Amino acid sequence: MIDKKHTPHLGQYRLDAKLGEGGMGVVYQATDEKLHREIAVKVLHPHLLQNDNLKERFRREARMHAKLMHPNVVTLLSLYEDGEHMALVMEMVHGKNLKEYLKVNPALSLVDFVKICDSILAGLEAAHHLGMVHRDLKPANVLLSTDGSVKLMDFGLAKPKRGDDDLTQSGATVGSFRYMAPEQILNQPIDARTDLYAFGILLYQMCTGKLPFDATAGGGGEFEIMEKQVREEPAAPHELVPSLPLALSDLILRLLAKNPADRPMDCKEVRDDLHALLRQESNGSTSASIRMPTRQVNGDSNVTIAKGLLMALAKKVFGAFHTASDSIKPGVSSVQKQVKKTAQSLPISKRWQAPLTWSMLALFVVGIGWLLVSVLDLAERPSSTSSLTDLNANVPAVKKSSQNIDGSLKPVAEKPKPPEPVVVKVLEKPVVAPPVKTATKTVAQTVTKKIAKKITKTKPAAAKKVRRSVTYSVAHKVVRSDNSRVDVKKPHEFKGGSRVWFTGLESYRWKDKFRSFKKGQTRVYLKKPISLSRIVLKKASVGRRSFKDGGYVTLSVQNSKGKWTQLFERKEDDVDIAVTIRGPKKALKDVKSVRLRFKTPEPITIGPIDLIR
Repeated sequence: MIDKKHTPHLGQYRLDAKLGEGGMGVVYQATDEKLHREIAVKVLHPHLLQNDNLKERFRREARMHAKLMHPNVVTLLSLYEDGEHMALVMEMVHGKNLKEYLKVNPALSLVDFVKICDSILAGLEAAHHLGMVHRDLKPANVLLSTDGSVKLMDFGLAKPKRGDDDLTQSGATVGSFRYMAPEQILNQPIDARTDLYAFGILLYQMCTGKLPFDATAGGGGEFEIMEKQVREEPAAPHELVPSLPLALSDLILRLLAKNPADRPMDCKEVRDDLHALLRQESNGSTSASIRMPTRQVNGDSNVTIAKGLLMALAKKVFGAFHTASDSIKPGVSSVQKQVKKTAQSLPISKRWQAPLTWSMLALFVVGIGWLLVSVLDLAERPSSTSSLTDLNANVPAVKKSSQNIDGSLKPVAEKPKPPEPVVVKVLEKPVVAPPVKTATKTVAQTVTKKIAKKITKTKPAAAKKVRRSVTYSVAHKVVRSDNSRVDVKKPHEFKGGSRVWFTGLESYRWKDKFRSFKKGQTRVYLKKPISLSRIVLKKASVGRRSFKDGGYVTLSVQNSKGKWTQLFERKEDDVDIAVTIRGPKKALKDVKSVRLRFKTPEPITIGPIDLIR
């Protein structure tokens, strides 16, 4: 039974029991004694309130959160302030957080899984529409109530998309390192896609029971986890759990892209992909039509990443000096006052001796680190990779009519010749044509050639072996972005056939005044990884129509670990002459899936696409 006389109070709120504690404050189960209702009160740590700018920021955040009235977000009822405390008064939700729920229910059906994910995304979407970024999405901040609803909580770290972030400038740790996006760690601009990265880690954990980036097993700490978040690619979820739908694994990898541009643009896109996955699985299909992006290498250099990590480490060190008062317990303020009075009575030199010593040591460590990354910067400059156009600078002068996206030249023949496949060796140096030898032929060479011609005439011509695409013999399936069915027993774009996309673009209503572009993709999944010698893209063509002002064609391969590598890209021009792709060889040695993506203003014919061993 609760002793109401001796229970701590904050004004009209009686703090009945402590529910938890985090970096921002302590959460209590409480009672509003005026309205006689059960509530939750989050009392903020005093060290966050020592700055007037921070206090004003919390007021602003509370006003923004109060506008966020959504079934999937914990409702903020009031903001409490007195001379010593500031607290957020919220609705009380009975149930478990997602972390606790998964311990009790380790195996979720796909329907329940999508329902939980859809609710989380709906709450995030409502916040994003108000210009808020949560920044601390994790299982502990997702509540599953006893009535079956799912609610997001702890918007105390929420940040407006625009404006200063006083909390970050204060040196306090913002967010949980295991769920933080690379741009958040490196203190770069953030937006809704930062929350989607954290959502991707949450999905990874729900599907595999593991975090994609963790260093605790090897004795590593927060800095090691931050470095993994910025530098390393996660293992594909379907490699850890083979029964996981491949489309879901692909979606998770897309959410965990290092570059925000490679992630989904908003929550709606992810919700649509999850609903498509559920429909496909319900219909008996083995994979949903998930739109995968081009997997690009993070554009930040090693030096930029190293400096960003050093800055994060420095903020962590200096932030430690602000966490001396890391909790607050209402009802014992007299003890805090006595401690404060005792500290003020100490001589200034003794009181500041320890902080000054540690500050100087931290500055020395950061200075040494900065010097090292500057040396790395100098070492990095000479070895920067030249563009493909620069590599072709040594090719002898050739009369040319146009230039491909990969920098190769299309020579104009002096005499008309039948079109030949254009060989593209991506990321390989072009072969320089050897100089023509003008030496006079010897008599022996002439006689040898004549004998060779006679022998050739007498021998019957050997039948030329036709090498067909591996999809004639390897088990596979084809998935298209428009959800159209593919019968793998019949010809299709990866098996000697072709398909016309977007026939409606031929004569839509405003064609004369505006151009309408549409995106599409077709993808083949191979039952087992194979090694290819080349890929021949015979056609991705709009015929004689225009493909400029935004059209493109890209081809990528995925290895057995789920990593994507783009092998071919062409912009402002379609593919009407066969293109042979032979490299990089490392990417072709382990191929599990091949994807062709395109954006077109006209109906486009795709295929055949031959995968040759």
